[in-house]
Amino acid sequence: MRLNYLGFIGGILAFISLVLPWWAMSISGSAMEINVSDEVTLYLYQTRVTIIGLSVSASTNLPWYCSIALAFVVLGGLLGLAGSVIANGRRIVLSLGAILASFSVIIFAVGLQNQISNGSLVSGLPTGVGLFSSGAYGYGMDYSSYLSFGFWLALVAAIIMFVALTRERMLEPAETIIPPQPSPPAPT
Repeated sequence: MRLNYLGFIGGILAFISLVLPWWAMSISGSAMEINVSDEVTLYLYQTRVTIIGLSVSASTNLPWYCSIALAFVVLGGLLGLAGSVIANGRRIVLSLGAILASFSVIIFAVGLQNQISNGSLVSGLPTGVGLFSSGAYGYGMDYSSYLSFGFWLALVAAIIMFVALTRERMLEPAETIIPPQPSPPAPT
């Protein structure tokens, strides 16, 4: 039995993505000659809001898409690890891991954009905020929002698992090819 290193790396990267933020929004500017810097960071398991250096984390009432993406990343990572070490059914397990990791980033992005569009992510967000956006609002305040490291790492993990799957197909022995048989020696 040989280890599929790419599947193993994809599974590990999926688990690393869990501890990193998946979306962030930075707000900065000056109000009454005081520099203000705020940040909203969304993980799959908590939301963190930092206002003037004070950080508040909330892990209750997470959006539905965070819970589903969390479950899909965990299952995808487990299947990526399992598919890299088992002998029978390796391609099926690796493909399921890659598909679940892909679904996690799709569900997160679509769910977050939907919630931002409805204005129900965090109260007081400026209009026009999206997955990737920047602009100005209020009295000299600027904002920028973007998908962050955890999201991109989960996407890379899914891609690596798909590559491991294609590499697995190339390394399979061809069962239908019969090697040529040596011809019998000529009678003397």
